[in-house]
Amino acid sequence: MIGVFPLPAIKFGTDGWRSRIDADFTAPNVRRVAKAVSEYLHETKQSDRGIFIGYDGRLGSATFARECAGILADGGIMCFLPPRPVPTPIAAFAAASYSLAGAVMITASHNPPAYNGIKYIPHYGGPATEDITAAIERLIPPSTKDAPDFDSLSSQGMIAEMDPIDDYLKRVEGYIESPMRKIKVTIDPMHGATSGIIDRLLSDLGLEVEVIRGTIDPNFGGITPDPVPSNLGALRERALKNGSEVAFAMDGDGDRITAVTGKGEFLPANKLLPVIYLHMLEGRVIVGDAARTVATSHLIDAVANSKGKSVIVTPVGFKYIGELLRNRKVVVGGEESGGISFSMHIPEKDGMASAILVLEAISMSNGTLSGIMDRLKSSFGEFVSLRSDISIEGSTDGLLESIARAASSYRWGKRVAKTDKLDGFKILFDDGSWLLYRVSGTESAIRVYAESSTIRGAEMLMDLGKALLSTVRD
Repeated sequence: MIGVFPLPAIKFGTDGWRSRIDADFTAPNVRRVAKAVSEYLHETKQSDRGIFIGYDGRLGSATFARECAGILADGGIMCFLPPRPVPTPIAAFAAASYSLAGAVMITASHNPPAYNGIKYIPHYGGPATEDITAAIERLIPPSTKDAPDFDSLSSQGMIAEMDPIDDYLKRVEGYIESPMRKIKVTIDPMHGATSGIIDRLLSDLGLEVEVIRGTIDPNFGGITPDPVPSNLGALRERALKNGSEVAFAMDGDGDRITAVTGKGEFLPANKLLPVIYLHMLEGRVIVGDAARTVATSHLIDAVANSKGKSVIVTPVGFKYIGELLRNRKVVVGGEESGGISFSMHIPEKDGMASAILVLEAISMSNGTLSGIMDRLKSSFGEFVSLRSDISIEGSTDGLLESIARAASSYRWGKRVAKTDKLDGFKILFDDGSWLLYRVSGTESAIRVYAESSTIRGAEMLMDLGKALLSTVRD
């Protein structure tokens, strides 16, 4: 019997749709999104190319992937499912490498275990651009019918298994141009989808690998799978204890990365992006411009300027970086939240591939990651970046405009060089420091970012930024 149920509206965020599995993220809603993807592929005449449906290790992700496959296959689109959870970069790789119409990925990335999500990755293997997500969102039906019979569609040959992991590993291993020395590395997949994949990748390259939290766990061992320092104490402790030259953590779906040096210093993407860019320019001799989001450290700008190159600044969201990579306008791009990719790879952020380039940079330097950071500091000075997420009660409408008005007469203690409204409201000072306000697109909050040449300077700037926000809200 076919049932039809009226359901709430679904709105895509910066990278697909996410919600709590005890609220809106349900099988009927997943089927609605899958139906919209099916209609989109038919409208754009891609329905004969097939689609990869990946899923992470979260509770219910494999089942949600089957729900998607049922709807898409019932709509005449060949569906390919992996035999195990895969990281988002591998789903993107499958879409691009096998000439598919794209991929659907079931994941909530770095969000807590109570969340799940669904994103559509187009045929080029990177985040969907705004026109694509708008087209899919427009096609989401207001109701859904019962799921088609998965086993029947499989027996008809409309659903099949596809395992792209080996091909992905060969591709990424092939980026290394010369054998790496035997670096000791500790890996923390944070119980996410890179478990059993990133350690295999590094072992294949001849590195000495130790793994913590390396099994897939829907509850992520009781943590949020976001590679920020507050979640990585265990990684830092293990790496210092076993004498690792470097350690890496990836988030729940493997598209974000944080490193820890042999001295125990945390290096988020703000620091790793310039390391990779400098390596691309000098070690790989792949010369070109770079890209970063408006919220990302300006350290990469200093690297680019020293080589006579430019940095293209985008709004927050890797889809903007991915489009630049796809169009060969930059050789590397990234964002402060942990996503990085580069020109010879897929235009999707990838923690595993980024780790490979950092390791190659260490190997080719015949030194350490700490040594590379010391070189950056001696050449360009210190760049200390801070971020604070502040909950807002009620509407955030007009908040940025109020901040901009108040900032014009605020006593900053230094001269304002210029302001920028590319994404949020950014104040750039004549000493190179800056402050940024952005309203969150997923929650009722405002994000405040600050960067200065010293820890004290960044903290003072953050305090001033919060104080200004308080005066506007009062």
